[in-house]
Amino acid sequence: MQRNLQKELFLEPEFSEIQALMDLGLTKIQARVYLALVKSGPSKTSAISKTSNVAQPDTYKTLSKLQKLGLVEKIIKTPLEYRATAMNEGISLLLETKTEQYEKLRSEAEILLSTAKMQKPDKKKRIESHQFVLIPKRRTIERIRTAIAQAQISMDLLISWKRFSRGIVSTFAESIEVAWAKNLKIRFIIESPLESKTAKQLIQFCREKPFCKIKFIRYCPTVVLGIYDKKEVFIIVDPKTDLPGSPALWSNNSSLIALAQDHFEILWLAAMENSLHDPRKHKK
Repeated sequence: MQRNLQKELFLEPEFSEIQALMDLGLTKIQARVYLALVKSGPSKTSAISKTSNVAQPDTYKTLSKLQKLGLVEKIIKTPLEYRATAMNEGISLLLETKTEQYEKLRSEAEILLSTAKMQKPDKKKRIESHQFVLIPKRRTIERIRTAIAQAQISMDLLISWKRFSRGIVSTFAESIEVAWAKNLKIRFIIESPLESKTAKQLIQFCREKPFCKIKFIRYCPTVVLGIYDKKEVFIIVDPKTDLPGSPALWSNNSSLIALAQDHFEILWLAAMENSLHDPRKHKK
C-alpha cells in the first residue's frame, strides 16, 4: 500500500544525463564534453567545443583530463580528432573509480573509529545533561530517524499534512514501521488535508495500527515539533519549508520539553477526531 500511495503522491524526478555523470564523479563541463563526443562520434576539437557549448580552450583541457580517466581516445591524424569510449565502458570505469574511493574512505573511517574507541573520555569535557543543539538542515532527517529508533515509549508529533504524508510514505516509512512493531505509542496532530481517496487511505492505514492516534486542526501548524519519550524535542526552525530545507533545534532540556508537551496537549484536547474536508467549502 505504501508504494502505491507513494506513486500517487510524488512524481519521479526528471532524469538528467549530465547529472548522472556528475554523480559518477565528472564535473559539469567534463560531462558535457563526454556526452557530446559520445553522440557525435570522432570529432575535431572545434566541433566538440561547438556541440558541447564549451569554450575551445576549456575543451582542450577537458579532453586531456577525460583521456587520463580513460573516457576519451586521441586519434593521431591531421587535424587531431577524439573519440569517446563507449558509454557502457565509460560508466564501468567511473563506477570502478567510485568503488575504489569508497573502499579507501571506509578503511580510513574504520581506522578513525578504532582510534576514537581507544581514547578515554575526559570527564571535564563531557557534554552537560541539558543542552540545546541547532541541527543543520542536511542532518535533520538523519537525527530524527535516530530519535525514532531510540524512542521506547511514546512519540508526539505536531506536523503539516505534507510532512505527515511524506514521512509515512517515504522519508520515515521504515523507521515508523519499526516503531509500531515495538508498540511505540504515536500521536499525530495534523492539519486537515483536502478530501481525497489517497488521504483517506493513508489515515485509515495509520489508524489500523493499535498504538497510533491521529487528530486534526484546521490550519497548517505554525510550530512543527516532535517529542520523543518526553525526553527530547525537535523543533523545526522554518516550518514552511520541506523537512530537508530547514535546520532543527534539538534539546533535552526539561523546561523546553515541558513547554512543548503542554502546547501539544492543549492542541490535542482541542483538535478534532475526523476532519477530512475541503476548506473551500467553508468559505462564505
